Order: sequence, then C-alpha cells, then structure tokens
Amino acid sequence: MDERDSVVRNGERGEGGIQGFIWLAVFALMLYAGWNVIPIYVANYNLADKVNQIARSPRGQVKDEQILDLLMKEVRENNLDPYIERSCFHVTTLETARRITCEYERAQKVVPGVAHTFHFTLSADQPLIY
Repeated sequence: MDERDSVVRNGERGEGGIQGFIWLAVFALMLYAGWNVIPIYVANYNLADKVNQIARSPRGQVKDEQILDLLMKEVRENNLDPYIERSCFHVTTLETARRITCEYERAQKVVPGVAHTFHFTLSADQPLIY
C-alpha cells in the first residue's frame, strides 16, 4: 500500500452532508412548483392567442354575441371554464376595430401547503378584416 493512498485529504472524505440533501429538496420543490404553475400560463397564452384571432373577425359577418360564443368555446377547449364566465369578457366593436378584454383569477396549489391566486388580464385591440 502506497503512503499516498492512506492519507485522507482534508474535505475529501466522500460525505455528502446535509447541504446536498437540502439542495436536492429545494430542486425537487422547484420542479414540483413548475409542474403546477407552467400549465396555468400555457393555457392563458393559448387563450390570449385565440382572443387576438377572434378579435379580427369581420364586423358585418360576426356579431358581438357570436364573438362571445366563440370566446366561450375557446375557454372550454382550454379547460378554463371553472375560472372564466361569459360575463368576464367585454367586447367593443367599432367601425374599423374590435376590442376584447377579460380579467380572471385562478387559484392553484404551488407546493404542498402553499397556494397562490394568479391574476390574468387579456386584452386584444385588432383591426377588423372586411
């Protein structure tokens, strides 16, 4: 046996210690929080994209009530119907543009024991296609 093999270097004993466990726990909580929160933002982004598309609908062919029907269809497709009602949308159609606004809140458990209410505001102001 070589003398170098028997010498234990300071700080190189192969022990992980409590600090490694704490970092692992923090990393696991961050992954869990992301797993719970990211789908909320994805659903909101998808709805905002559809609201912009619907806002461009022709004024003469699509009335405001039909716009609300299309919006609620998108709400159901994105599984947001527990959070958004028809009355949350405000549609204003002018001569050359349409404005759609919506505000809603969504409560979600982020990590065990911690819940957060996310507030979203959608707004689309698009020129009308004739």
